[in-house]
Order: sequence, then C-alpha cells, then structure tokens
Amino acid sequence: MLYSHLSEVKGEAMSDTFDEVRKGFHSSRANEAIKALSKRGFDARYFHSAGEAVKAVLDIIPAGATVGAGGSVTLHELGILERLSEAGAQVMWHRPEMDPVESLSVRKEAVRATFFLTSSNAITMEGELVNTDGIGNRVAGMIFGPETVIVLAGVNKLVADRDEAISRVRNVAAPANARRLGLDLPCVERGKCVDCRSPMSICRITTIISLKPIWTDLKVFLIGEPLGL
Repeated sequence: MLYSHLSEVKGEAMSDTFDEVRKGFHSSRANEAIKALSKRGFDARYFHSAGEAVKAVLDIIPAGATVGAGGSVTLHELGILERLSEAGAQVMWHRPEMDPVESLSVRKEAVRATFFLTSSNAITMEGELVNTDGIGNRVAGMIFGPETVIVLAGVNKLVADRDEAISRVRNVAAPANARRLGLDLPCVERGKCVDCRSPMSICRITTIISLKPIWTDLKVFLIGEPLGL
C-alpha cells in the first residue's frame, strides 16, 4: 500500500516535471522564432497561454472597429471572434452554414476591414510565414488591405525552415483541413499530399511572407500551446 502511494506521488511529480520541461522547451523555441521574426520587421510576441494572447488582442482592437478573419481552426479554438463581437467590434467571417453568394461577399468584406485575424499553416524558426489556400482570401488579407493583421499561432506551427514548412502544409495542414471540411480528396484517405489536381483541391495558392509587408502592420502572436491543425 505504501509503495503504491509512493509510486503515485512519484508519478505526479514526474508529470509536473515533464510539464515544466515542455513549457521551457516551447518558450525557448518560441523566443528564438520571435527574434527572427522581429529582425524581419514583424511585431512578434510570445504568450505562455491562449488566454494571455486573447487579452492582448482585445486590448488592441477597440469597440466599433471592423474586423475580418480568414478561415482558421485556431481562431475557433480561441473563441476570439465571438469575444470581439461581444466587445462591440463589427466582425466579418464566413461560416459553413452560409450559401456561396453570402460566403463570397463576407470574404470580400473581411479583407477590407481595418483589422484582420488569422493563423498560419507554418512559421519557420528563420522568421517566415508559409501558407497555402484554396480560394486565396486568407493569404490576401494577410498581405494587403487591412491596416493591422494579427496572426495567432500555437507552438505546434513552428518548423525549422521553408522545406519543413512546405512539408507541414502538404502532409499535415492540408489533409487535416480537407478532412475537417468534408472534402473527398486523396489526401484525406492517405493522410498526406499526393499532388492531386482535383476540382476540390484546397492547395492552389502558396505564399511565403519573408518580410513584413511595407504598408501592413503584421503582428505575429505565438502561443505556448498546441492550437489549430
């Protein structure tokens, strides 16, 4: 009985230790990425928790502001769009229940908003943002149109370089998002990109943002938790 109790206590202590190790690893890795992003002109910040990042966004965007959003599981997990709407912002984001005409209209309005929120498929340790879109509204909003863009991304989006970023997009983000959207694509079945030419392919436009766009205040908020796909 005593041995069992001691084992349980030891197990809890080891779990606490592992949690601290993970936090320390994510923090050091993210802070290195922040340095690289900052050197490229981005307003880059690290937040230990999702709650801290959400608060920072709410502090930046005033009530009454227009806010657009690109498709993002991360934004959904954070609940940030709902929070902004409750705070008085005019938030524009497309949703699955919208018909194609309304969805297209909302996407166009979103990239003309003062603020634009989204995530990134991959962020390199060298300070670049790599993304692939099917329609292009998300990457368009990240580059030109809104005055301020805020990219929120979990530490799981960090990769070494462009090659690893492209691999993550093709073999993690794209298959996972295709499954989320209920698309009948080869990558859903195989769990990796097969470079298909399907009419439903969501891999049509790939962008690499290597420096902050000249006329866009692009902020990158890294969060010390796994978020998105």
